Order: sequence, then structure tokens, then C-alpha cells
Amino acid sequence: MNLIERTLKSVAENPKYIFRLTVQGIMVGIFAGLMVCLYRFLLYGSESVLRNYLSIIHGNILYTILFFIALAVMGLLIDFIIKWERDSAGSGIPQVYAEVKGHMEANWAKVLFSKIAAGVITALGGLSLGPEGPSVQIGGMAGKGIAKLFKGSKTDELRLILVGSAVGITAAFNAPLAGVIFVLEEINHGFDKTLVFIALVSAIVSDFISKIIFGQETILSFPVLNIPLESYWILIVLGILIGLLGYVYNVGMIKSSNVMDNLKIPSWLKFVLVFIVSGIIALTVPEISDGGHFMMDMLDVAIPSLGVLILLLVLKYLFSMFSFSSGAPGGIFLPILVLGAYIGAIFGSAVVPIFGFEHDLIYKFIIISMAGFFAATVRSPITGVVLLAEMSGSTESLVAMVIVSLIAYVVPTLLGNPPIYESLYDRLLMSKNREFIKKPSKHVLSEYIVPLDCNYINFKIKDIPFPKNAIVVSVIRNGKYVIANEDLNIKYGDQIQILADVNDYPFIREEIEELFGG
Repeated sequence: MNLIERTLKSVAENPKYIFRLTVQGIMVGIFAGLMVCLYRFLLYGSESVLRNYLSIIHGNILYTILFFIALAVMGLLIDFIIKWERDSAGSGIPQVYAEVKGHMEANWAKVLFSKIAAGVITALGGLSLGPEGPSVQIGGMAGKGIAKLFKGSKTDELRLILVGSAVGITAAFNAPLAGVIFVLEEINHGFDKTLVFIALVSAIVSDFISKIIFGQETILSFPVLNIPLESYWILIVLGILIGLLGYVYNVGMIKSSNVMDNLKIPSWLKFVLVFIVSGIIALTVPEISDGGHFMMDMLDVAIPSLGVLILLLVLKYLFSMFSFSSGAPGGIFLPILVLGAYIGAIFGSAVVPIFGFEHDLIYKFIIISMAGFFAATVRSPITGVVLLAEMSGSTESLVAMVIVSLIAYVVPTLLGNPPIYESLYDRLLMSKNREFIKKPSKHVLSEYIVPLDCNYINFKIKDIPFPKNAIVVSVIRNGKYVIANEDLNIKYGDQIQILADVNDYPFIREEIEELFGG
């Protein structure tokens, strides 16, 4: 009991603890912000090098041969990096999710180095992978590094990993609110007041650093016009369309990944072939190379014809699916937003002339569709809406984005399609050679909110089938701590704090989330 009391005291809401965690949050904001900004800077440089080389390569056989030799070497390097640090493969968000749930224990320093190095190589190779997923993992591992420096509790370490993940989104998009909401909505799946406070502090610090380095301009500078109220029914059609396309995207990404995993060829050969194909695409259809910055810049200059928009959308989807299924380090965050933008551009180009709207209203559909496609694939509608509001620097599209995002969220859900990151998380846990490693015994204090549809509301704690190795230590009700004696009745909205050993934590968390319908 003394151990429980000490553990609870160390993480309870008291001024000294909050101050200490705030200082650590500021350090995470600085360290993680600098790491993500470094990654972002190197990726911009890599994409610039690729574009400049492509501009001089045409017609020069020697340069072309050297280009493909370099691509083959890049494929070999990626294979080496992934074998050296397997947690650097793929997006990075499922890895953070697995770490927070207790299924992984990554080497934060190795992941930081390998993820940044591999990201630069994939950008040089022109693969259609985004920087934001890796940025979340880089931020999370930077947060873990700060936690190790302070030698705090395992609970604090998990919190700082989440805080660093918020920094990843913040520094990648200059979107601090979206970063915090993404962590709560997509990774933590719960509301922790202390986490929110520290994450906001850290996000603001990292956002300041990012804006010093990259400037204060919003990422999107599209003109924003209003859709006539009598034409709002069009948003329902758009939401259904995006929801169906989100379903196609998620199914295609998982099936293509399964196909790639089942190929009977050495991993080094697979990556060499992937980079060679990427090189061929860079020479023939350079518009769809890299994460998607070039395609977004095209929309900023002028809206291409409807036929070109459709062709680029299809090719970008196929190339993104091919690139990500290879397992090369890189994310799908930016490609998802780019595909959403082109869906909106196609929809806008079709309806604007039919209904006689102003031409620039197409950009409104682009912004709305980016948020909607994010909701359809990731299934985090609040994050998508806030993210696009911050990226565009405007709240004028909020209502329209909410309407489309909610419909786009519902359609694939009704079709029984899981969120893309949830599917990737499940694949990660089932991947070859992934086994649970026993850690030195430590206690983790986790928090769970009782939802409205919980079957155990008004049940006494002793009558609720909590896991055997879990101890209910306290309940926060209406902002106050309540002693968790066995006769206490659980109410809707209660925040139940449960203590577990770090080795039991991943399994206990799964049982409790199922218990509360999480």
C-alpha cells in the first residue's frame, strides 16, 4: 500500500508536480521542435535536390544511369536502416500508438537518428510518402528522451511521449491546436487534463520555434468564398463521395501492404525495385513524386483541367499505395491531404460551372475536402477540421467542413471499414518477429473516463470485473479526488485511475478499454 500511495502522490495534481512536468514539457517543446524542424528542413532540401536534378537529367544518358545507380544504393541503405532499427519502418504513428499502449519499448535515440536519415533518403528517391507521420514518431521519441533524462515515473514517460507526438504535428503544419487534438483523439483516446495542459505548453513552444525557422505564413493561401446557403445540400453529396473514396483508400492501402509482405523476394531487392520504379515515375510523371508539395503548389498557381485533375488523383493514389506498402519509412498524412485536395478540386470544377458559382469557390471545396478525406480515412474529424482551419488561417469554412467531415466519417464506418491507423497498428502487432519484451518492474498510473454507454454505471467498484492485476487507486469526480473504496458507485464522466505493473499494462489497458467500451 505504501508503494501505491507513493506512486499516486508522484502523479497527483499538485503544484510541484505540475510545475516539474511543465518544465519537462517546455524542454520537450524545444528538443522535439528542433528535431522535427531539422527533419522538415532536410526533407525540403532533399525534394529540392531531386527536382533540380530532374530538370537537367532529360536527354543525358550518363546522368540517367547515375540517377538509377543512386536509386539502387538508396534502396540498399533503406533496407540496412530498417534492419538496424526496425521501428523506423513505415509511418511512425502506429509505433507511437503501440508504445503508449505498452506493446513496444523503442530505443528513442536509434529511432530518432534512423527515422530522420531514412526520411531524407526516401525524399531523395521521390517516394510518395509524407513527413508528418514520421514527425509524430520523432517528436514522441524526443519526448521519451527528455523523460529518460529526468528519470521520472513510467506514467510521466508515457505522457511526455504523447506531448512530443503533439509537437510532431505542430512543427510539421504550424498547427498547435491540431497537434494536441490529434493526440487526444487518435492516440490517447481519452481526456487527461494534465496531458492537455502540458501538451499545449509544449506545442506553443515548438510552434514558436517552427515559425522562427520557416516563417509565420499559413501553409495554404487559397482564397475562401462562401457557399450560398441554398446550395448547402451539395455538401451532403460531397460528404458521401469522400466517404466512399476514403473506404477505397483504406482498403487499398491495407491490401497492397499485405500483397507486398507476401512477396517471395529479399527485402533489399524489394526496396531497390521500389526506388527504381520511383525513379521511372519521377522521369515520366514528376508531378506525383514526393509527398505532395508539388501537387499542392500546382493548385495554388492555377486549377488544372478536369481531365488532368482526375489523372493526377488516380496516379497519386496508386503511387502512394505502392510507396507505403513497401514499408519504407514515411507517412500517409500529407498524401491523404493532397488526395483530399484533388477530390475537392475535381468536385468544384464539376459543380461550379453547373450552378454558376464564382470560379474561386473551387478553393473552398478543396479545403473542405481535405478535412473530409482526413475524417474518412483516419476517422478523426475534429483533428481534420481544426488542422485545416489552422493551415488556411481561416475559420470561415468551419461549418461546411464539419458537415462534410461528419458524413465522410459515417459512410466508411457504416461499411465496416476500420480507421487506417488502427489497421496499421493491428498489422504492426501481428508483424513477424514482433514479440513482447519483459521490462524491469515499474508502476504505471493510467486514467480511463466512464462513457455514457458504459454498462457499469452505478455499479460498485467491487462488482465491476476489473483485471486481476489492476488496482483502482482513485476516482476523479467533478474535478475532485474520491477515495476508491470497493463500495464506491461509478458514475458517468468519472475519471478512474488504475495502477498496474508496466509488464501487465498493455493487456490490462486492452481489457479496461473493452470494459468501458473504449
